[in-house]
Order: sequence, then structure tokens, then C-alpha cells
Amino acid sequence: MGEIRDFVVPDLGEGLESGEIVAWHVDVGDHVELNQDICELETAKATVSVPCPFAGTVVERFGEVGEELAVGEPLVRIDVEDVAAAADVPEGVDDQLEVADEAASADSEAGPEAGAEDDAADDAHDTDVLVGYGAAAGSATRRRRNATRKQPTGPGGDGDAASASRSQRPLAPPPVRKLAKDLGVDLAAIAPGSGKGGIVTRDDVRAAAQAAAGAPEAQQAPEAVVPHTGVAAADLGFRGRAPGDVIALSGIRKRIAEKMIRSRTTIPHASASVTVDCTATWELADRLTRSARSEGHSGRITAFAVMARATVLALRRFPILNAFLDEDADEIRLLEGIHLGVAVDTDRGLLVPVVRDAHRRSTLRLARELTRLAAAARDGSIRPEELTGGTFTVNNYGSLGNDIADPIVNHPEAAILGVGATKERPWVVDGALAVRRTVTLTVAFDHRIADGGDAGRFVSYVGELVEEPSRILLHS
Repeated sequence: MGEIRDFVVPDLGEGLESGEIVAWHVDVGDHVELNQDICELETAKATVSVPCPFAGTVVERFGEVGEELAVGEPLVRIDVEDVAAAADVPEGVDDQLEVADEAASADSEAGPEAGAEDDAADDAHDTDVLVGYGAAAGSATRRRRNATRKQPTGPGGDGDAASASRSQRPLAPPPVRKLAKDLGVDLAAIAPGSGKGGIVTRDDVRAAAQAAAGAPEAQQAPEAVVPHTGVAAADLGFRGRAPGDVIALSGIRKRIAEKMIRSRTTIPHASASVTVDCTATWELADRLTRSARSEGHSGRITAFAVMARATVLALRRFPILNAFLDEDADEIRLLEGIHLGVAVDTDRGLLVPVVRDAHRRSTLRLARELTRLAAAARDGSIRPEELTGGTFTVNNYGSLGNDIADPIVNHPEAAILGVGATKERPWVVDGALAVRRTVTLTVAFDHRIADGGDAGRFVSYVGELVEEPSRILLHS
């Protein structure tokens, strides 16, 4: 027998103190390879796959699915087979874990768009997540290293039957696995999926559920496809929910609740709106997409991306809305950098990934990053650090078909811009009626930081740029 070592819950990212076990990939008695994923933990920001820093045999697991463990608590106990190799990973070293390492599902919607679908950018699969790593919790300097997993080499190789079985586990992101569980679909039965590299997608799961619901075999054995008592799969509500379900207020859902309470109870909200003709923005987005593709760039520049660029320029003109209130110092601090948060509706709840240094990005680079972040948020590969540090948020509820909403400021930011659905409406153009594409823009703001005049001028300026987007070219 080798040395017995405990692997504790690693540092999961800035401000994250615990994680909920959503899946175990190993059982007691299983052999694990160095850097092999042993479980998935859901934090308040993302789902992360946790690789083991030792090779050996699992002696004990601490915690079951649904149980929350604090950072630093034991996760698994390993009978380490090669103490020298394990010692190469010093205690307290922070490293890089992977978030649900399956690639993004093919049906991920590329990015938020005012009433239209987007194409996915080629770089939508950045799946590494910077979190703590090591045999014990610590605060040493972080370093980047891609986690790798050894595959079993057959009867005479390093792997064993258990490792081989795990290597054949169907590839599917956590949200897709949850959907399959809700609909009673066996992922192994439909793998490989239609996604890139055989990834099982949401469409694969839904198609399997619909086929099972209509098949005679499924009618004879409803328990295989009916996860809710007395509710057929075809009768389930949105995202597999049904009357009588009980949803735990934990993980991301709990984090959303805490953020909303804090924003609504501490920030005196006020808002200002303007409805503008966005026809020129849509036309410009189409032209830019064609031009970008002719020069070898992939993806699509959407009308929403152009509106986001207009928002960044407006924040440069009205920096009071790119600020935060330091209540301890009684100071309003106007920020130099613009880190644009974008609200994304996902299967796991509302996430707000952040475009870093949006003020330094061209419209093309901004569009590509919006696409990548939205896809990563939806397929579960978003990194925890990509969900923090925003200075201003844009909420594109127009993608849900909503014209007007009441956006909530993302504390501690000063304001949030809501973008409604693009609708064709009668519009006066040069003294005559015409049918034009229009959109309603709403800014909600912290009235402690800004006044109605500031917010009104800001949203009006965004509207002017949306109506005449060629003016964006005047700004570098």
C-alpha cells in the first residue's frame, strides 16, 4: 500500500467559498490517473470539473451528489501509488482546472441578438478555468497549465477496466446532462451525439425524449421516460419542469437571489427610455459581416454587437454611469476601464459574463467576444473569472421577444442598459410615413450616483448612434 492522502476542495475562484457536488466520476475502489476528473462541482458562478493531483486508488469519498462542501474540506482520500510523482504537485499550489471539459454543444446560440439568432464564432470553446489546485488549500501564486488525462492502454497498459469504462462516458455538457436526467433519456443510448466530436446536444436529448414518448415500448414502460409522477415527457414544461416540482435554492440560483435582493434593497432605482429607428444599425451589421467574411474572419457581427459598441462610446462620453459608489469613503469613483457585462439566459439561470476592456475592442473583436461568452455561458464552459469584474451591464431581453422591461442594476455597478426587441413600426422619415425597424432602449441607474439628466442624455446618445451608426467610425 502506498501513502494515504486527502485531496481537499480546491480554491474555486475569487470570492467562492464552497461548491455543490453535482456528479461523481469515480467510486470507492476505482483507480484514478494523475489529473483525471473525479467529480463536478457547481459554484455560484459555474460548473467545474475537478481533476485529481494524485494517481492511485480511491479509498473514500467525502460527500454525495447534492451536498455542499467548503473550500479546504476533504473531497476524496487516495491511496497514492507513486508518492514521488504526487510530490511533484506541492501543497498549496494554485493551478488550472477544466470546466466540464466536453466541448460546447452545437446548438448553443451564438450570442444575444435583438430578435434574431446568431452564428457561433470559431473561438467559442475556451474551456480552461483558473481555480485552486493541490493537496491542500493555499494562496500561492497562480500558474497556467493545461490539465491532461491519461487514457487506458488496454490489459497490459496503465489503465484498468474502471478507467476504460469512464473513458467511454458519453460526452455532454452539464446542462445537457441535467436535461437528459429530467427527461429520462439515457445519454449512453444516444451517444455519439450530433455535436462536434460526438458531443450530445440538447436537440439530441429532446429528439430522444420525443421519440420515446411516442413509441409503444415507452408507453409500456413509462418510468423510463417520465421523470415526474403522472407527467408524460411530452407534457413537461419549459426546460423539463412540471407542476409539483421542488427546486432547491442553491448554487447559481441562490447566488442570483442574493444579488437581486442586494440590488433592489440597496440601490434607489430610476430609469429613462428612448425608442429609436435601428434600421441603419441592422444594415450596417449585415454589411460588416459580409466584409469581415470576405477578409477571412469567421462569425457574424450582429446588430446587438453594434449597439454594444455604441454603448461603450456613450460610457466614454458619460463616465458617471461607468462608476461605483464607495460607501465607506463616501466617494463616487469613475472607472477608467469599461468591462461590459452581458446578461445571458441559460438552463442554469441568469449569468453575466464580462467582456474585458470593451473600450479597446473594435466592433469585430467585440462581436466575437460577445458570441464566445454567450456560448460558453449556455454550454457550461464559462470560466468563473469571466463572470466577475464588470463595470456596466447590457441586458438584451429583446432576444426573448420583450419590447420593454424593468432592468435591475447589477450591484455595485452604477447602471444597466436594457435592449428591447426589434419591431417593424410605422415611422416618420423626412416628413413621410415609412415602415422601419425600431428598438426601445432603457437605462436603469443608481440615483445615488447619477441624476435623471445624466441617464437621459446617455440613453439618448446611445439612441443617436444606433440611428446613425456610421458615427461610430468617428471614434477609435
